[in-house]
Parts: sequence; C-alpha cells; structure tokens
Amino acid sequence: MAGEPACESDEEVPVGCLALPQAEDGDGEAPAEEVDFEALAYQAYAGFSLGAPQISLSPSAEAPVLVQVPVWMWVDADDWEAETATASVPGGSVTVTATPSSVSWDMGDGQSIDCEGPGTAYDPGEHDPAAASPDCGHTYTSTSGGSVDVTASMSWTVEWETSTGEGGSLPELTTATSTAVQVVESSSLATTTR
Repeated sequence: MAGEPACESDEEVPVGCLALPQAEDGDGEAPAEEVDFEALAYQAYAGFSLGAPQISLSPSAEAPVLVQVPVWMWVDADDWEAETATASVPGGSVTVTATPSSVSWDMGDGQSIDCEGPGTAYDPGEHDPAAASPDCGHTYTSTSGGSVDVTASMSWTVEWETSTGEGGSLPELTTATSTAVQVVESSSLATTTR
C-alpha cells in the first residue's frame, strides 16, 4: 500500500517492520543454549547408587576370634572398582567417576584402623596364620565384652568430566557395612605330673 514502509529492502529496516530475523550462528542455525555442566554433574552425582563394601576377615567372623591373634581385614576386589554415571543434554554430557580411595575400620573395641587400599586377602597357602596383615590388620587385646560390631567405611573420591574437556571435583562419598565378631580369650589346659 502506498505510503507504508517497504519491509523487503536491502536498506535499513523501517520502523514499521517488526518481524526481525533471529540471530544465527555460522552454520545458519539458532545458537544452542549454554549448558551448566557443573549442575549437570551434580545431577549425575545425585543418581549414584554405590554398593556397600563386602567385609572379609581372617580369622573369619563366623567363628570366635581369639585375643592376641592377628586379624586380617579386606574388602572384596569387586568392590574396589571405580563406578561411573553419565548425564546428557542436547548441548553435551557429563561423566562422573567415583573411585575407592581408602577404608576406615571401626573394630568395635575403641580402635579405628585406616587402610589406604582394600587390604590383603588372606591366603592359607601363602600366609602364616600367626603373622599380621602387611597393610590392613588388627589384634584384639581383650574380649571387649564378647561380641563387637566391626564396621568398614569406604571412602570414594569423585571427579567429573564433560564432553568438551571441562571437569572438576565433587564431595567425597562414603559407603559402609558392619558385621558382628565374637572376641574370646584362648583357653589353656593345665596338667600336672607326678
């Protein structure tokens, strides 16, 4: 209509033309919304379901443990493996990795033992039953009232990494499990000769 501004023009767009084109990136597409990768990492972190460590002892917790006899402690090798969780959105993805780092053992007698690894599994074919564990052991010195609860608390370090190479750390996680152990004094038989 005569007198109205021409909207299709190579000149400056007249004020009456309000249908302006959307900004485009170099590929001719609307720019993707920026992804908050750290928030996405926390989303994956919140979805972690880490299993509790399986406790192994020698002597076994199924039989009484004698005072002054070294106890070997370890967690199952399958428990000492990294776990991952991934969260994805159209703009990228984040992978969160939890890695076992240490185990703190509450022995139920007031003593706590910190082990940097899973502990050495006792092998009757290789190890001396009277010897102490080389890296994760404890010796009870009293009966402590009979039965005690042994608790293994495994710590996990947590890191996140994005599909674009960013990354960082998240708060440490802890999983724990307990087992009952009966601690007893060794009995001796006194004999006399005539």
